[in-house]
Amino acid sequence: MQSLPKPQFAHWLIEQLETGQYKGLSYVGHGKFRVPWKHNSRKDCNDEDGKIFKAWAVASGKINDFPNDKARWKTNFRCALNNLRGRFRKIEDNSKSDDPHKVYEIINPGSLQMQNSQEDSDPDIYSSPQTDPAQFNPQQPSMNDLEISIFYRRREMFKTVVLNCPQLQLHYPQETQGIQSAICFPSTEDLIDHKQIHYTNRILDSIQRGLTLEVQQSGIFAYRQGSCHVFASTSDAMVAQPNPQKLPLNTPVQLLSFENYLHELRMFKENNGHSPEYTINMCFGEKFPDGRALERKLIVVKVVPLICRYFHEQAQVDGASSLHSSDVSLQTSHNSLMELITSAFGLPTMEEQPVQY
Repeated sequence: MQSLPKPQFAHWLIEQLETGQYKGLSYVGHGKFRVPWKHNSRKDCNDEDGKIFKAWAVASGKINDFPNDKARWKTNFRCALNNLRGRFRKIEDNSKSDDPHKVYEIINPGSLQMQNSQEDSDPDIYSSPQTDPAQFNPQQPSMNDLEISIFYRRREMFKTVVLNCPQLQLHYPQETQGIQSAICFPSTEDLIDHKQIHYTNRILDSIQRGLTLEVQQSGIFAYRQGSCHVFASTSDAMVAQPNPQKLPLNTPVQLLSFENYLHELRMFKENNGHSPEYTINMCFGEKFPDGRALERKLIVVKVVPLICRYFHEQAQVDGASSLHSSDVSLQTSHNSLMELITSAFGLPTMEEQPVQY
């Protein structure tokens, strides 16, 4: 039995507002509403205070990933809300008051009905292959499908799969116009260690427009726009590099070469090399790799191109017999990963794929 499709957050939230069944969630004027925002560490925090966060975890399917983690429910809700700045605008933050809450304004409330079909066509940055099979085909991911994870030290604060999105901005809190999709770094309000919170906030404040990831035919590129220094690598995080890759400002830099990936994949299948390196680790505000464990870094973003993971797993399952050096040419005529993969594995071209109705 397939799981129910995940509802669109904007319409789901309006529906919950109108039910009146959530403590602290209510309208406070025309086109304005408040959301309860009590910190989980408060002694007077109870299940009712986080009921709306749990409800969205259930509706979005994330409850299966963290069934008892109240902080993750809240983070999941906040990320969904922050990534709809075109529909909801925060106008008050009273989260530190005796009655902790935030107030949001609905931008052009009459257009929510009209925007439903537009939301369906937007890149889905909340779905996952386990919980939303209708939006993700595990048999053949797109080149533009990325798994994004954000860690504050060893704690995973945010994880999502971005589907069919060639450009993605990571920012805090500013955004760049014209980018197809954007992810805002989570706040530190769910952290406990005060020293960690202080230094993490210093880095977050310098991220601003952050950086833009772009998937091109030859690989994945990054374009840093914020003042925060960013270091990136696909190699072993525990091995210090004499010249770690620091991303320059306003200059595109290739983080992953698809041609190099396929070469490493072929060598791996022939038992002549290590597993291909395709997970991009980006460390914000700290030099990396420097020999220190990745879990000790204040802010780390992991980017996994799903098509690379898929064919790596296929290589592990199929063994070396399905791919030989004579099957693939790494000549410049193969200028995209899909051409190289199609040549290597005999996948049908776009013209040959069956039409689904």
